[in-house]
Amino acid sequence: MPDLSLDATSDTPVYRQIVEQIRSLVDDGGLPAGERLPTVRALADSLGVNRNTVSKAYATLRELGVLETRAGGGTAVATRPPHRPDAPDPRRDLADAVRAAVRSGLSPDEVRDLAFTLARRSATPVQVVFAECNTERAQAFAKELTERLHAEVRPGLIDELDTVTADGDLVVTTFFHLAEVRRWAHRARRDVETVAVVVAPHIRTLARVADLPEGSRVGVRYSTHHQAEQVRDWFRAAGLADVVVVPHDEDVPPDLAVLVVPSEDPGLGTGAGPDTTVVEFGNVLDEGSIRMVGEVMDEMSTRNPLT
Repeated sequence: MPDLSLDATSDTPVYRQIVEQIRSLVDDGGLPAGERLPTVRALADSLGVNRNTVSKAYATLRELGVLETRAGGGTAVATRPPHRPDAPDPRRDLADAVRAAVRSGLSPDEVRDLAFTLARRSATPVQVVFAECNTERAQAFAKELTERLHAEVRPGLIDELDTVTADGDLVVTTFFHLAEVRRWAHRARRDVETVAVVVAPHIRTLARVADLPEGSRVGVRYSTHHQAEQVRDWFRAAGLADVVVVPHDEDVPPDLAVLVVPSEDPGLGTGAGPDTTVVEFGNVLDEGSIRMVGEVMDEMSTRNPLT
């Protein structure tokens, strides 16, 4: 990436100088579509500015369509055309959104609080990664947090933390993996926040399996052994005695009344016999955990002033 030149005496905010120079480089072809940009940390260190300043510049460029976040992590020049000065008026868009929210049933106070939360998180975006041991769960939980918190949460795998958290500020994971993530952060000398959330079973699925006739044999099949054991223990706690783990790389026993598989990966039910009912079992994030992640993000957003 070509060098950027910042003017500390300029009235133009530093983040805006970064935005304008990167946008100009993209428009002039100095930064071709698809080219990866330095991480937030790397660019901040190179320019001698606060990381939040670069985060805000990258976020602004993503909103303008100049940059995009890649699935595997990192930021690159967008392959789609960026927004131009003749784009719709943001004030008009905001007014339309407010009217639509009120019509949908939200009170003026609720709209105000939601708008304030969104604006605060957008002003100083926190780069959040949800780390799990398999792709399906990471994507499902990251999607749920993104929708509930109105802020981007990227999925990532535990064994790829070095890559997926290249410009990350906060790593969210389950309590099962919290110690592992914190050991990684210490070993990698990464200055990131780490928090854990509670994952709970869908009560309806537990009730459905608990209603099986006495003596029914239930199998649990997940892509990782520890997740299968966790679900097995939930069923046993609900009163089911004959619950076994079925490794995903082994045949399904023919005497199972039910085979439980994760809703995010129903293909694990392949191979069940005609007399075995495949039940998709979903997990949900605890409401208190979702609120806690939002509070941590808000606290991080306001902890350090922008340069």
